Amino acid sequence: MSRRTRPSEGAADDTTDDIVGVVRFARTGDASSKALRDGDIAVVDLPDLDRGQAEALVARNVRAVLNAAESSTGRFPNLGPQVLADAGVTLIDHVGAGIWSRLRSGDTVRIADGKVFKDEVLVAQGHMVDDATRSQRLGVAERDLATRLGSLTANASDHLERERELLLEGARIPRLPTRLRGRPVVVVSRTYGWQDDLKRIRRWIRDSGAVVVGVTAGADALIDAKITPDVVIGHLDDLSDRALRSGADVVVVTSSGRSEGHERFERAGVDVATFTASGAPSDLAILLADSNDAPVIVEVGAPRGLVEFLERGTAEVASSFVTRLRAASTLVDARAVAHFTRRTMPAWPVLLVLVAGVLAVVAAIGVTPTGRDWYDALGDSVSDLRTWLEGLL
Repeated sequence: MSRRTRPSEGAADDTTDDIVGVVRFARTGDASSKALRDGDIAVVDLPDLDRGQAEALVARNVRAVLNAAESSTGRFPNLGPQVLADAGVTLIDHVGAGIWSRLRSGDTVRIADGKVFKDEVLVAQGHMVDDATRSQRLGVAERDLATRLGSLTANASDHLERERELLLEGARIPRLPTRLRGRPVVVVSRTYGWQDDLKRIRRWIRDSGAVVVGVTAGADALIDAKITPDVVIGHLDDLSDRALRSGADVVVVTSSGRSEGHERFERAGVDVATFTASGAPSDLAILLADSNDAPVIVEVGAPRGLVEFLERGTAEVASSFVTRLRAASTLVDARAVAHFTRRTMPAWPVLLVLVAGVLAVVAAIGVTPTGRDWYDALGDSVSDLRTWLEGLL
């Protein structure tokens, strides 16, 4: 349990009550962690501490939180620090990664004015997040988010005007030799969390017979994962030689309409389709699948939320926004597919089938002459055993 104490003479220049308690490492702040106990001081590494993470810490009834990262970077308005404050939990921000090596889980420390002491030796120092700091950071993040959303609106409108025929009518989108009608399409980009996405739906890809599209480095990621891409797409300079030689249909993106790299294509022995359009190759891959009659498009490596979506270049954000509006009825995230296909069969149906099978075999043997002889012999053996046991008693 932690407690409040006055600082020892000369140990720190703080004029407020200090916090003394046991530190527990909970790097992700997971509420299911059994490490945290009532009154502990949690040591975490949570940039842009969100509401869910803060509520998880409050549920563990911690007294204070030492965050190795910045609890509010200003990228977006996050409410985690306010949740901790409302629960009376002290937050010391940006104490640095060195805290993981200078302390051990279970050490007793004293916190004074953002400074962390162990045995009266300063081991880490951060910033105590007070009301003024929270308000200032939240205001900056809200203004920045409003600016980025305004830019998104303007750029999306410009992109829609510039690519109106492509987006509304499918002009200049090539037809693929690989037929997509009736087959799910998986678009793999080597971006946000693609490794986990690909691992989770790998079996579904195989079982569903999905068409796999590798976007630039995503094609190499598929080859490394021993998954053969059916289609690779990207700017010529971003496509590797092994992606060209993978046997996939090759679609080269160009904004000028000029097709170059004929020597590379001849060496690789491939015919290529040219996709003349502006926008990110990952977005154009979605448009390609949608225009080639894919019933469902599964995106691997998609942005995890609004922040990751908005943090990319302005033109790319506008392209992604408009593309997702166009393909909204067919586009799903790989995590959703993993969720709906991850179903563990309970053991009892398997055991029931097994028992039923054994009983059926026993019954089938029992109606044969040999089986009746076995059962008669078994009955005699059981009778002899019972007689022997009665004799002993």
